[in-house]
Amino acid sequence: MLSRIKTATLIGVGGYPVTVETDVHRGMPAFNIVGLADTTIKEACQRIRPAVLNSGYDFPQEKVTVNLVPAGRPKEGSHFDLPIALGIIALGWESPIAEDTAFLGEVSLDGRVNRIRGALPLVMSIRKAGIKNIVLPAGNAEEASIMEDVRLLPVENLREAAEYLRGEKGLTVYVKKQQQTRKIATRDFSQVVGQESVKRAILIGAAGNHGIMLMGGPGCGKTMMAKRIPTILPSLTYEEKLEITGIYSVAGLLTEESPIVEERPFRSPHHTISRTGLTGGGIKPKPGELSLAHRGVLFLDELGEFEMSTIDAMRQPVEDGYVRVMRNFEEVVFPSQVMIVVAANPCKCGYLWDEKRVCSCGRKQLDSYRRKLSGPFSDRIDMHIKVVAVPREKIRGTEAAEGRESNLSSEMMRRQVEDARVIQRKRYEKTGFKDNGSLDENGLKLFCTPDEAGEKLLSDAYEKLGLSMRAYMKLLKIARTIADLEGSETIKKEHIAEALMYRVSHWEQEPGV
Repeated sequence: MLSRIKTATLIGVGGYPVTVETDVHRGMPAFNIVGLADTTIKEACQRIRPAVLNSGYDFPQEKVTVNLVPAGRPKEGSHFDLPIALGIIALGWESPIAEDTAFLGEVSLDGRVNRIRGALPLVMSIRKAGIKNIVLPAGNAEEASIMEDVRLLPVENLREAAEYLRGEKGLTVYVKKQQQTRKIATRDFSQVVGQESVKRAILIGAAGNHGIMLMGGPGCGKTMMAKRIPTILPSLTYEEKLEITGIYSVAGLLTEESPIVEERPFRSPHHTISRTGLTGGGIKPKPGELSLAHRGVLFLDELGEFEMSTIDAMRQPVEDGYVRVMRNFEEVVFPSQVMIVVAANPCKCGYLWDEKRVCSCGRKQLDSYRRKLSGPFSDRIDMHIKVVAVPREKIRGTEAAEGRESNLSSEMMRRQVEDARVIQRKRYEKTGFKDNGSLDENGLKLFCTPDEAGEKLLSDAYEKLGLSMRAYMKLLKIARTIADLEGSETIKKEHIAEALMYRVSHWEQEPGV
């Protein structure tokens, strides 16, 4: 007797379809699972036997063999419980093979079907295989409902799924709940006193998806402004919601209260984080902070406190937009298209640029700290911005008295960012680029040629300031974004001049050094 049940397995933040073949034949009672199953799947026999019996079905007192096809690729996840249990229950039925339906779910000893990790990527891989009917835990239905063109059939227990498989009872197709309105931001750039030049730089960074380094002493507002960057980024598209929700599903960060990621991520890992925690990986590869910030902001506060090896591990993923991990002869790819924002003090004590306080760092300490802030990773960050403390008179000045701390709010900045992104989408519609920050050498030649005056200024800056080729290219990208914000098709001299403000090092401004 043989039964076949369709399901899928995860690999990174994606997946591929799997067929669960179940066979029973004479011999001593045994339960074997083959086909490169991980420990979680092999333990399924201890859960499935009581679940089948407690659901009112017989469990074979013979030799049961479960084969996971394709047998040569690794499988993992407790969601194999439901298809394996159904495969056993269906043995001997007249129609034990369900070709148009896939099953996902973890079962409890009493037969309940529990919520699983990675439901959305699994549903996407099943849909890609041409199967549109998917039976899954009721707790995952809302999460998977973001996927269009599939029929989601939620179940609460094993018996419901078995009765559906045999055709005894139907299941109700899940209808997506009404989309929640956008949350009102509690953080707004209108709350930031002064710092108009920094806000202008952040506006440019968000408009072109450029990395930003905020450098300044303690308490000058670096972290406060960084946390407000998501409030000026464009709303997520449907495809982006699919991507991000899938990543968070695999990471196990979704809840029944928040089953779909509706806002751009903002991740701020502590400086003690490991390389694996930041880039992803492990024995069973999981996405790291770089991938959890995909399509959003990865904020590294106190960059100088991170380990050099951790910082260096980000160099390639930030530039390529993905992380590659090799495990069990399988290549796992995690997306990492992020807007990098870092904050750093100018020195270990933080008072190197402070006119009122004396820096206590020695030359050796300064050199060690500076290597982290001016190394290869920092060179990959497009914009370097000096942040100075706001004078007391401005904090308690007329603007605060009138109740308006700034003329530039998040909503105003957001509209400018969206207008610039629309220009970029149209420009790169038939190319592989998404925004100015993603341009490579060929893209720069095609779309970032300045006018004659701009070219001369750029050439002079390259010679006199000793810019690297990477810094030269990033200057062009920033200038392209500034031109887009002004609605100019041509990159002019003033665009290049402003872009230079965000790439020139501030180390020469150290007093007394």
